[in-house]
Amino acid sequence: MSRTGKRIHTLVWIAAMTAILEVSKAALNGIANVELITLLVILFTRHFGWKPTLAAVLLFAVLESMWWGLSIWTITYFYIWPLLVWLAHSTAKDTSLFSACVLSGGFGLLFGALCSLTTLVTAGPRAAFAWWVAGIPYDLIHGASNALICFVLYQPLNRILRRFHPGIRAEEES
Repeated sequence: MSRTGKRIHTLVWIAAMTAILEVSKAALNGIANVELITLLVILFTRHFGWKPTLAAVLLFAVLESMWWGLSIWTITYFYIWPLLVWLAHSTAKDTSLFSACVLSGGFGLLFGALCSLTTLVTAGPRAAFAWWVAGIPYDLIHGASNALICFVLYQPLNRILRRFHPGIRAEEES
């Protein structure tokens, strides 16, 4: 494939990943703290690499900000999802279901604490702590649901992605 062809191929995958993230978010929007984004970001990072996935999550954050309007929570999307891309990239050598479930569940547990960082900057430590503590029940739901969703869907989605895009390791071997 030519260099231009590879760029177009990558842009198409970035657009597809962004659309999948957006549709999956909308599909589960009515269920508090239950989402597929974390699992999808982990899988996308492992299959497409960190650069295309980072582009997709940043586009996702822009679309969410455009749809819902700018607020403190929309700002968090611009550092939370890139952080997950970095974590998924850092742990990409361990492709086991267990490691994916730990990463997904742990990220859900920490989500509220990570979100409270914007409150720390805008309203101070007391407000950030109160905001985080008030959200702990939701973080527990978020962590448990992320781990369960990952446990159920990681392997089937991994097989589907492998079928359409073998992943960066397969490209490095050829």
